[in-house]
Amino acid sequence: MAAPVVIGIVAGPRDGEVTSALLRTILDGDEPYGRAGVLGARETYDGVEWTPRPAPGAGGPLARWDDHLAHARERGLPYLIAELGEKDPRPQVDLLCTLGAGGAGTVRAGGRGLSFSARSPMADVGAGAIRSGYGLVRFRATTPSWDDVVALPLTGAFNVGPALAAIGVCELLGVDREQVANGLLHARASAHGGLCSSPDGRVFALIEDSADPRDGERLAEAARADYESFVHETVRGAGAVDAAVAHAYKRDGATMLVLLGDPADRLEDAFQLATRRRAKIVA
Repeated sequence: MAAPVVIGIVAGPRDGEVTSALLRTILDGDEPYGRAGVLGARETYDGVEWTPRPAPGAGGPLARWDDHLAHARERGLPYLIAELGEKDPRPQVDLLCTLGAGGAGTVRAGGRGLSFSARSPMADVGAGAIRSGYGLVRFRATTPSWDDVVALPLTGAFNVGPALAAIGVCELLGVDREQVANGLLHARASAHGGLCSSPDGRVFALIEDSADPRDGERLAEAARADYESFVHETVRGAGAVDAAVAHAYKRDGATMLVLLGDPADRLEDAFQLATRRRAKIVA
């Protein structure tokens, strides 16, 4: 495939962003922003232009498609990842990854294809022995070329689907096991289950800024299972964070807040300010 290899990811907004984040970390390796561009909801980076959180109505990854492709080619980026909505037109891509709501899907490039699933033993790329707890998901990944335990720093076993999607893409690209495992372990998806903590370790928060309420419910359920020794509270909106933190500091033991209902940066800023006030770091 000629550079850049254009990788299209078709999934729901939340899972598409997580798959993109995992895949990009794997492909970049030890060169952040050096090997993989991304056209997505969280940011656009094509080797020349960088735009954080493109404005709604800006046209998504299809807007100025030819310009982004030309920039990536000009800068010599080996890969360009495009997050495509489930109803978006399909631009020409070299590799297409489709992830369904149940965490299963396919990866296709030319005449080659792989299936992936966390549940079906018939899938080409699968997962077994799934364990999720305290911000880490571990499972045994099986591909046509390798079989090993991998881990990713996210809350909730539902993240195995996006991880398998990224692994399937890497399998068709010929990325080796070590690079895949290392990338997954160091990946971040801060807006979708990102973990924050107070300076004194008394209050923690998981953030989900998906507009789909089912994603927030799924994270809250996973938090209760993964952090079972914590007191749990779901907080909706940045304006409610300060009061929730104040209540948490009146409790004994650790509290886990699940923050929903606003963009991740607003939720995180509200949490960091509230916890620093209670820890007497700021007035």
